[in-house]
Amino acid sequence: MSAEITIHSSFTGGNIEITGTSGDDIFLRNQIRDTMEDWFYWAFCVEGAQGRTLTFHFDKKWIGYYGPAVSHDLNRWHWLGSADSSSASDSFSYTFAPEESRVYFAHDMLYHPARFEAFCKEMGLRTEILCLSRGKRPVPFLSFGEGAETILLTARHHACEATGNYVLEGVVEELLERRLPGFRVVAVPFVDYDGVVCGDQGKSRAPWDHNRDYDSSKEALYPTVGAIRAISRREKIRYAFDFHSPWHVGGENDRVFIPLKHSASQEQDARFSEIFEKSMTPEALPYHAADNIPPGWKWNLAETACFGNYMYHTAGAELAFTLETPYFRAAGKAFGQGEAVETGRCFARALRRYHGL
Repeated sequence: MSAEITIHSSFTGGNIEITGTSGDDIFLRNQIRDTMEDWFYWAFCVEGAQGRTLTFHFDKKWIGYYGPAVSHDLNRWHWLGSADSSSASDSFSYTFAPEESRVYFAHDMLYHPARFEAFCKEMGLRTEILCLSRGKRPVPFLSFGEGAETILLTARHHACEATGNYVLEGVVEELLERRLPGFRVVAVPFVDYDGVVCGDQGKSRAPWDHNRDYDSSKEALYPTVGAIRAISRREKIRYAFDFHSPWHVGGENDRVFIPLKHSASQEQDARFSEIFEKSMTPEALPYHAADNIPPGWKWNLAETACFGNYMYHTAGAELAFTLETPYFRAAGKAFGQGEAVETGRCFARALRRYHGL
């Protein structure tokens, strides 16, 4: 590799380590940092490789069905490959065009705070500061509408799970255009804000991650979670939804689904799921209620101290759960930024219908 080529992670969400080079072959691995189990997130930038073809090799199969996500501005993303591979892989090659002086590659289609700020500006909204993170960064949040009850929306309890932000954006847009009378909407798009900025995995962070910081018998470890819990104490939370991405690939991770938690809310959850399925449009990522994960199934422990359980059991929300959106494909349809946003719009339409509007 010539000296003028630079491979780095010096940008919002960057995460990579170069372990070796051999000519045009680059050997990489992602950084786990303080995550207590093996995880898959990575993102890096290549500068100065115009006219070259480089092959990037990972130590594990951390590349999805369509190859890496590719961007030139950290906002608009596309998959390197158009054909759906049958499995994940550990390498990809890229030929840099003469004008491509800087190219970003990532595990999935990243969603950065700058996009959310631009979205809010476009919609005539203004973000406020929820609190300062542990890293002393101001954490943004959004609120609009007036009413005695609140709809609480969150994403990025796990820093690497960017798909949920696209869904949250769609929910916000739909609820802004077609408001639920009597409701205030509060959205916290980056709960693990430090992790989003620094490019951490965020999942299973030591000593526990943000979505395990909802033990009502303890003070919150993370200021953002403490601020969210404070919102739930001072406002009447009727609906609370947390938007996530699942594991890397395979099985249920290739579908949109809800990991159900509360046996007491089974009837409400089933009714919402049925409405949500019927609300899906051809432009959205497919969702089928039959794909929901029941309580107690494998990793879906019913009594986990997570956002959904806290909002249901402690805050008294009528509906409180996580929606999982896959990184690469849902029921055979490729993930796209527009498709994920439309999924959020469908979710909001389903909530209106559930609410009787």
